[in-house]
Amino acid sequence: MRLFAQLSWYFRREWRRYLGAIALLVIIAVLQLIPPKVVGIVVDGVTQQHYTAEKVWMWIGALVLIAVMVYLLRYVWRVLLFGASYQLAVELREDFYRQLSRQHPAFYLRHRTGDLIARATNDVDRVVFAAGEGVLTLVDSLVMGCAVLIVMSTQISWQLTLLALLPMPLMALAIKRNAMRFTNVFALLRRPFPASTIARRRA
Repeated sequence: MRLFAQLSWYFRREWRRYLGAIALLVIIAVLQLIPPKVVGIVVDGVTQQHYTAEKVWMWIGALVLIAVMVYLLRYVWRVLLFGASYQLAVELREDFYRQLSRQHPAFYLRHRTGDLIARATNDVDRVVFAAGEGVLTLVDSLVMGCAVLIVMSTQISWQLTLLALLPMPLMALAIKRNAMRFTNVFALLRRPFPASTIARRRA
């Protein structure tokens, strides 16, 4: 979350793109809740012999229409969200290059080339991931998770909903442990390797 706070200046500047992408994600989450309900209605109608073939085809057409709408909306939010994140990558790398071009030669004696390259690639990619995939994961998980919980608790069974939520704390702990491992691996990747070490490994 600290990285999101550090990117708040960019979110404020590109608020139209992010607001549009978030609105489309909410609409898609709502649309994705409709097909299971429609399938249940059709199955009940067919088994009870209340539906004719024309009515079944009408519901199938509605499902196809929803699928097309979701496909188009997904394309639009990807353009908005990932377009904004890629624009951030371009700006960060341009700023980083300008900063490097202004440095004195002594700067390059103090900082290894591997560390500078890691900052231009891994660090920027991490920021871009937060501005794109990070926002997507945060919004999609919150919106879709809340929507599914509401539907499950109101239309199926709140007892089953509670049982389904029981493994969540264990999953959260497992995800946190794996995230710490990835953080340690990322820190190792950022370490510059001396030329002698690389030569020994190649030998």
